[in-house]
Amino acid sequence: MKNEIKNTDIKNLKLYNRCKHLHPTVAVLLLCCFVLLIFFVPSCNADTVVEIGDVNTPQSAVIFIIDGLSSCYVYPEYTPHAIDGSVLDKAKTPNIKEIFNNSCRVLDIKAPQTFTEGGHSVLVTGYSKADSEIAGAHRTTIYDVAHENGYLTFAIMQKGDSTSICKKQNVIIHDTENSVNEPEMVTSVNDFSKISKHISLDVADILQEQSVPLQEYLNQYPEGSQERYDAYNNWAIKTGYALIEFMSKEYPEQKYLLTINVGAIDSAGHYKKDSGYIASIEGIDNATADLYKKCIENNIAFLLTADHGMAFPSVNSRGGHQSDKYSVMTESQKVPLIISATDVDTGIIKGEFGQEDIAPTILEILNMPGELRVADSKAITVKDYVNIRVNVPEEGEILLIKDENVLYKNIIQDNVSFMGLEANTDYTLKYSSLSKPEDVIEKLINDETSTIVNLINTEQSTSNKSYQNPRYITGGVLIIGVNLAGLALIRKVLKE
Repeated sequence: MKNEIKNTDIKNLKLYNRCKHLHPTVAVLLLCCFVLLIFFVPSCNADTVVEIGDVNTPQSAVIFIIDGLSSCYVYPEYTPHAIDGSVLDKAKTPNIKEIFNNSCRVLDIKAPQTFTEGGHSVLVTGYSKADSEIAGAHRTTIYDVAHENGYLTFAIMQKGDSTSICKKQNVIIHDTENSVNEPEMVTSVNDFSKISKHISLDVADILQEQSVPLQEYLNQYPEGSQERYDAYNNWAIKTGYALIEFMSKEYPEQKYLLTINVGAIDSAGHYKKDSGYIASIEGIDNATADLYKKCIENNIAFLLTADHGMAFPSVNSRGGHQSDKYSVMTESQKVPLIISATDVDTGIIKGEFGQEDIAPTILEILNMPGELRVADSKAITVKDYVNIRVNVPEEGEILLIKDENVLYKNIIQDNVSFMGLEANTDYTLKYSSLSKPEDVIEKLINDETSTIVNLINTEQSTSNKSYQNPRYITGGVLIIGVNLAGLALIRKVLKE
């Protein structure tokens, strides 16, 4: 097994080494440009957050993806069948069953795409037809929204590690070979924020340390043995456990999303027949319980799900999930969704939902304002309150009213998120800009899940509005002037 760290910040270090040798006058001019840009260019401000009711947001979240796990083999309500109609065994997982009893369990979740790339792309984008290209686009995933809200993103992935998903993690360790016998674990660091860079590097060290003994750990067991499959899966879970411990001790205030994918259950379905598939599910029972308990101890939301399921032609046969004869099977389509988090009620949620509904539900659980740009989904109702994000065109006064009582009134400069509103209850929003106070926008809101209310007039370009502001005009002239002077001086210095 090879272990390596790929740090994409090396190019930034090279740039720094070049810049530190600049002529002092040039450096001063560049600094002036930077200051002017900060002062005159509009910044992207965070939402104003207003708590109307009691809101208890988890510190972070763990998304535990059991690759290839169908709910048909673990949910008590279902009986799995082979393609020929014969009844298949179910997994005996007493610890996971206990997690079911103490969590919110969504009974019917179907994956619209029953293959690994599609399943993971749908999970993180909330779009039923998503692929890795869409997952890699700007502001399409839960990871993008998380970054906008100050979260870091970490991942431990044995499968589902498309380039798009890897690039949206601050730190990821993943098996580039997807091999139970000889995994090649690669740790990559992506620099999303200079402020949090040191945290990412520390996390990368932890993940790398965990990967070093993996091959030796696997070599204790014969290739293809059930023990080896279990060891491969449990390593990923235990590594996630170690990461949670590290973050809780060293950076307790830092919010993060941790995605863990265990891949050997899917592999067992393909290569070890239905009996090996069931045995591999049972093989992670204890480690899953440990991970769940660690999350609860640290106020971390715990979500257990899968990218797709697994179907078998008959008893004692190898399975599949992607080709036509497998993909139409309920056993390939149905995936579990287990949620344990503050403000999420324990119990069973009935009704039919799609895998695409998981992404907005994650944002709902974390009270995370933001929008999944291509989503065709809706959050599942898992809480007794909703949050409303209001997008406004410019600085103005906003009122939130219920039963003729003003719950909130203030001047806001940017978007505002109202947290803890009662679901299925009438609220009135009133907004007027400071530039045109006579033009009042009024909207009635009544939703069962969190939503976004857009008060921006799409016909009016915000960029055109900026050009009309004397501050931006003056700033633009100054920036151009300083740049021209700087270029002239740089040219002169280079000639010297």
